[in-house]
Amino acid sequence: MLEKYLVREARRDKERSFEDQQIFSRKFDLHQYFSPASRNTKRFIYYDQISRISHVHDANEMAGDKKSLVVAVDGACHQDGNASGSKSSYGIFFGKDSGFNTYDTIEVSDERQQTKDYTRLIAVDRALDLIKNSSVLENWRSTSEREGSFTIVIMTDSTYVYDTFTTSIWLWRKNGFESSEGEEVVSRELIDKIDKAILDLAGDKILVRFWSVPREDNTEAEKLANRALQDGR
Repeated sequence: MLEKYLVREARRDKERSFEDQQIFSRKFDLHQYFSPASRNTKRFIYYDQISRISHVHDANEMAGDKKSLVVAVDGACHQDGNASGSKSSYGIFFGKDSGFNTYDTIEVSDERQQTKDYTRLIAVDRALDLIKNSSVLENWRSTSEREGSFTIVIMTDSTYVYDTFTTSIWLWRKNGFESSEGEEVVSRELIDKIDKAILDLAGDKILVRFWSVPREDNTEAEKLANRALQDGR
């Protein structure tokens, strides 16, 4: 399913402007090929119990596409936007009972960081770092002997995260991370760090795409983020 998706996108790129090619190079959306009634996100995901990671489902092989890695991220913040007594956390979900699933609280020093948007950025940052610098990457690549590029699919129900790394980032890179009001983009340093990590992975033939899903399809990552707050980690 992933391979067919990428082939279709390559065809569409021929009719897109350069700017649109950049935007769609970061997007992942299998829902567009199905009617609303049959858009069940989980049907597109296959969890490998041996490697303990999830892949895009390959209907032809009744298994997962080994050149893909699906990870869901989310963040939680009590008293969103209020620094006084606020606590925040993140959750990263690789699959049911996966030992790679991660959650933790977030230490912040700036009132502007006490938002749900910030926690979700942290979740993306930690997920990419975990994939690149732990045994996740080794486990993933060992499942496939095929050469070529790999694809990380980051699932998020945050429109902010999705729009930031698929659409806004390209303009911000050009104008020095200024918002439409002429002010510095909020969380600029973290966004810049994440984007550079994405570019570094691309240099290793690992492409990162973002998948915008309904909140009800991202409950596992949300539960992990909430667990961090409950545990007080």
